[in-house]
Amino acid sequence: ALADANTRFIIWGPPVKDEVGRSFGCDNESGGYQATSHLLGLGRERIAYVGRKEHRSPEHAGRYAGYARALAEAGLEPDNDLRIPADNSEKLGYDAVRQLLNRGKPFDGIFAVTDLIAIGAMRALQDAGLSVPEDVSVVGFDDMPLAAYVSPALTTVQQNSRDAAEGLVQGIVGLIEGKPVESRLIKPTLIVRESCGAKLDAHNRVRDSA
Repeated sequence: ALADANTRFIIWGPPVKDEVGRSFGCDNESGGYQATSHLLGLGRERIAYVGRKEHRSPEHAGRYAGYARALAEAGLEPDNDLRIPADNSEKLGYDAVRQLLNRGKPFDGIFAVTDLIAIGAMRALQDAGLSVPEDVSVVGFDDMPLAAYVSPALTTVQQNSRDAAEGLVQGIVGLIEGKPVESRLIKPTLIVRESCGAKLDAHNRVRDSA
């Protein structure tokens, strides 16, 4: 309807097939790759994926693609027994990990596709008597404000909201001014905190564990 009305607009999100207009969003595949590579670098090899991967959820699908690519580079394959669909809430993250635990398949890491899912996942692990990150490392996605204040503080992939806002506004202004505007992705950043088990310095940078 916006396109038919000749409205100038930018969609927040990744480009999708046959999309109308332009989009500006996070490189979700890069974020999933960074999160999973970080877990692999900490020695975690049985990494569960909690979230969706269907193309009807393009942001989650991109994150799953990054997860799968990181595993492939490490000579591993995604294990369907370690994948649980979940939508974006603490309760659904909690329920998903309870289901994962009930399967009895060992795992030592979790990549949750949102912070809310990750927070619910950590609570489910703790209620089951498991320690985060000693028994299971957890990484989320979004870097919502709460992520730094849960216990343990959540390692996550940050979508830079300032860069997002600037990019969206610049795109709209460019359209108004008649300039060529293309769909773009911005690269997210891994924010390392306590839930993954990495050794950090005083500035939350990963230290050499040797």
